[in-house]
Amino acid sequence: MPSNDIRRSDQVPPVDAPARDGERSAAAGLAHDALQRVQSLQTRLEQSWPGKFVQRFVDYDILALAAALSFYTLLSLAPLVLMVLWLSTALYPSAQEEFFRQMGLLAGNEVENTARLIVANAQHRPGTGSMAALLGTLALLVGASAVFGQLQAALNRVFRSDAKRLGGLAVWLRKRLLSFGMVISVGFLLVVSMAAQAALQLLIAYVPDLLPAFAAAVSFVLYAAVFAAMYRWLPDRPVTRRRALFGGALTAGMFMLGRSAIGLYLGQASLGTAYGPAGGLVVMLVWMYYCAVVFLVGALITAMLDEHARVRRRLAEERAAAGLDAA
Repeated sequence: MPSNDIRRSDQVPPVDAPARDGERSAAAGLAHDALQRVQSLQTRLEQSWPGKFVQRFVDYDILALAAALSFYTLLSLAPLVLMVLWLSTALYPSAQEEFFRQMGLLAGNEVENTARLIVANAQHRPGTGSMAALLGTLALLVGASAVFGQLQAALNRVFRSDAKRLGGLAVWLRKRLLSFGMVISVGFLLVVSMAAQAALQLLIAYVPDLLPAFAAAVSFVLYAAVFAAMYRWLPDRPVTRRRALFGGALTAGMFMLGRSAIGLYLGQASLGTAYGPAGGLVVMLVWMYYCAVVFLVGALITAMLDEHARVRRRLAEERAAAGLDAA
């Protein structure tokens, strides 16, 4: 008998069924509240500006667009370098060496050597009066402008261009004329950059420590002008001047901030030595890919800001129209 009493006293008293149901319902309520909070946070993140940016970055496959753009740039590099040098040396006779020096400072010695090799090989061309030279010049013009055609296609996708397109030969001629204008603009800006740096060297010869800062400021302004011109005139959808200038300045800032980092990476990674004779080409391709990513990221930010401004302006016009109707 005593042993039975001991066993009964050691047994845990059963929990009532209503208590268990209450605990389950409380746990389910907590889980439901946590799930609602997570869903609410996800919705807020998706509706936020950074969330929309990431979503469009993934939807447009910016990295793949940048890879295609860098490939087209590589194919157009030789004619583009020759055209820019031809245009710049026509206005500034000593522009060739300065152009090579700027490329070396911008992308490294291997890229500079590749550009020198392109120009050296182009010197063994037919005479200017031959049919081969004429055909070669036409091919040079088309090749130099091909990269800007790809730029326009990428920007049309990023800017969600819904403009009506012309068909056939008309659209090809329009795009090529615009591309030729961009090539001429690049050559002109190169001359302006070299002339500005020469003037700065004369103006601050007595304060040489200020030269790097002034040179960086001039480079920033020129980069911003080039990017803003591309954002404003290359897409089929019109972009306001204010948004294009802001996007150009933002992209120029990102480019100049990341230029040292990518240059350090290319120097430390030793990609040129790993690929042997093709090392210079690989380094140039990596550099172009980086530039294309920065360019398209700046374009996406510019497009989103421009769309936001358009929506706000349309809503303001609708409210104004509703107020007039009510009056």
